[in-house]
Amino acid sequence: MSYSYLSHLDCPQCGETYGADSIQQLCVCGSPLLVRYKLDILKEEWSREALLGRKPDLWRYHELLPVLDCNNVVTLGEGMTPLLEIGEFITKR
Repeated sequence: MSYSYLSHLDCPQCGETYGADSIQQLCVCGSPLLVRYKLDILKEEWSREALLGRKPDLWRYHELLPVLDCNNVVTLGEGMTPLLEIGEFITKR
């Protein structure tokens, strides 16, 4: 199983495609790039059970993040954000 199922970057404006192995923020036309993943392969190789036992942070979903090598992960210790019912929020104010 791969650390990331990143496939490539592409431009929604002009259709230019960029490899996933180089840092590229904007297309030559100036448009922001979209990240594309190998979702068909991920669907075959990954299961929900893969999340069990992982730390509760953003990187638990590394298969769908644009970082190919775990040695390039940068974190500030961010964790999961809890979801609250709107009524719960209003009554606590």
